[in-house]
Amino acid sequence: MAIDTALVLTSRTLQTPFAEAYRALRANINFTAIGQGVRTVLVTSGKAGEGKSTTVANLGILLAQAGHRVIMVDADFRRPSLRQLFATNGNGHGPGATALGLANLIAGTAAFLEVATPVEGFDNLWLVPTGVVPPNSSELLSSPQMRTVLTDLCDRADVILLDSPPCSLYADAVELTEVTDGVLYVLKSGPQGLVNHTRVLKQLQQGKARLIGIVMNQVESGAAGYDGTYHGRGPARG
Repeated sequence: MAIDTALVLTSRTLQTPFAEAYRALRANINFTAIGQGVRTVLVTSGKAGEGKSTTVANLGILLAQAGHRVIMVDADFRRPSLRQLFATNGNGHGPGATALGLANLIAGTAAFLEVATPVEGFDNLWLVPTGVVPPNSSELLSSPQMRTVLTDLCDRADVILLDSPPCSLYADAVELTEVTDGVLYVLKSGPQGLVNHTRVLKQLQQGKARLIGIVMNQVESGAAGYDGTYHGRGPARG
């Protein structure tokens, strides 16, 4: 599907073709994942700049618009950006916002209501930033404490979307596959297609990753047609 990674939806852009591309993604996720018990979705990419954080933001917005309770979690301790994305779109997550976040939930030094912020303009949608970046992020993200955090979040929402670092650069995303239900892989359109991402996808699936879909960003609408490109399948069994 055609998705512009430079934009995050606002209440004023929900009726645009740009938003429709994400509605198509939402529909696929609803049918292939949420209905089959996938509650915690890891969104990752092979490298930086592919559009994973924007995908988390816009998918979260439209899942919430459809009536799902959604918590977006910035688990990218390497280069956190979700709070900044919403700050630049007038949603109230500026530099003065709390420094508490996921790191505090894992450490047990803060409660959910202390770290989660409702996203202004959208019901049923919360953002949990990273908090203070820990020195041992990979270990924390695969820890029993992280499992406990996700269990608690699932008691509070229908869908948990986690942004992670690029999986070809850091082990964090692979570690997160141990504690999440499914993976949504994001890549930027280009002449190489999936060729350069095959190795990364195989690496993810060698662990416990359940690939629920591949989103291709920045597809030219004239070349891709009305729907653009989305590749998806149901969670793997076994």
